[in-house]
Amino acid sequence: MDSQSNTPEEQAKDLLSKMRTGGIWEPEGLGLTLMKTKEGSVDLITQENTPFSAQARIRLRLLLGDIGWEMNEDECQLIDVQSTDPFTRHMENTVKRQEMAQNNWTCVKEGCGCMMSAFPLEEGRWEFLGQEEMETPMGTIEEVEMWSVAVKCPVCDTEVMMEPYDYGLLAGDDLMLTYHTAKVTYTALEREEVIRCMDANLDNVIVTGTFCPFTREMLPPHVRGAVVMVKEREKNEDIEEE
Repeated sequence: MDSQSNTPEEQAKDLLSKMRTGGIWEPEGLGLTLMKTKEGSVDLITQENTPFSAQARIRLRLLLGDIGWEMNEDECQLIDVQSTDPFTRHMENTVKRQEMAQNNWTCVKEGCGCMMSAFPLEEGRWEFLGQEEMETPMGTIEEVEMWSVAVKCPVCDTEVMMEPYDYGLLAGDDLMLTYHTAKVTYTALEREEVIRCMDANLDNVIVTGTFCPFTREMLPPHVRGAVVMVKEREKNEDIEEE
């Protein structure tokens, strides 16, 4: 977030102006989930059934009105957080966000309309964009790596640059657990798979760091610190690499 946007109104306006249509906004700690439906309008998708979230809903409605945005609350679903454990709530929220992304996100080119869930997501190309100063929840400023994933629309050939989190929502766990470099493919292993590989004394299982040991290219953050199986790529593989 822009460190110059100091007031809640300025922060909300900056965030919403940068958000894609169909983008999901979950203001931290408020128990609310919103989706941008068009410029100047958001839908309130869910609200936790707590007095705090009910009050936050009123405050957010007023804040959005102050910056000229409308919050549609007609289809808001109340989420019972008192009878479910945190892990279950997290899984349910993740599934809900995935459904919203798959059903609402379209190509960024005006008039195309191709659903992004139909993009060849397996061909996504991770790109390191540099570092940017970001304010942490504690109020300190830290440098954060900025990444995006480039995926080409199968209808109009527009290359769409996606936020890593957005890509993960659409791509799912299987694609996020596999990563291609110019020479090798990494596949992250579950605990039982690690045990079987170690018992079999396989020599193509490694723990990843910041850089690929075979190409020296920087690995995205989600690939680092993982136990992976390494497979050399075939020369005729057609996944685009730089």
